[in-house]
Amino acid sequence: MNFTVQQRENTGKGSNRRLRQKGLTPGVIYGKEEPLVVSMRADATMRFIRSMKGAKKVIDLEIESADGKSNRTVLIQDYQMTAVGRDLVHVDFLEVTQDSIVSADVPVVLVNEEDCPAIKTGGVIQIIRRAIPVRCKVKDIPELVEIDLIDLEFGDSVHVLDVNYPEGVSPVVTGRNYTIVTVAGRIAEEVDEVEEGEEGEEIEGEEVEEGEQEVEKAE
Repeated sequence: MNFTVQQRENTGKGSNRRLRQKGLTPGVIYGKEEPLVVSMRADATMRFIRSMKGAKKVIDLEIESADGKSNRTVLIQDYQMTAVGRDLVHVDFLEVTQDSIVSADVPVVLVNEEDCPAIKTGGVIQIIRRAIPVRCKVKDIPELVEIDLIDLEFGDSVHVLDVNYPEGVSPVVTGRNYTIVTVAGRIAEEVDEVEEGEEGEEIEGEEVEEGEQEVEKAE
């Protein structure tokens, strides 16, 4: 993926405020060299971030300056939004190589929903986590992690250590083997409860309790 930013000289809250008034967003590129401050169009940057759909992707970043143009290979390490209005406030880029080891959140995608035994018997699939933190080389970052539902029965769950990860990719597990997907209930049972309630029997509903993007600098 390609994206263009402009190098800037001024820093500080006042300078950043003036940039935002012009429709620009301040940013910083971190790496082996000294941090480089940049700016970019806020609207174009937000569209670019959304186009990645939550995936961590390698970016060929073109930097325009008074001395000409240069390129760096980066990842978007972090970005901040305003609490009100959801405007883009700041973007952090991390310079990497293809062999840099990083941690990244990878989106979860469900497959074989139509053939899932739990769904066929009225089960309701509940996604507890829509992304899984993984660790791997930059060149091995997957665009998504597939969760296969083909053998999922009512009451079953898929945990982070149950998933089949691509070669060279491992989950970042901290403390527990947490749940990714589970079967939360059955439609048929919910219909029976409604019918019993209509006959005069009081039904009390039960509440179901529903159940990290860290990027390491290149070594």
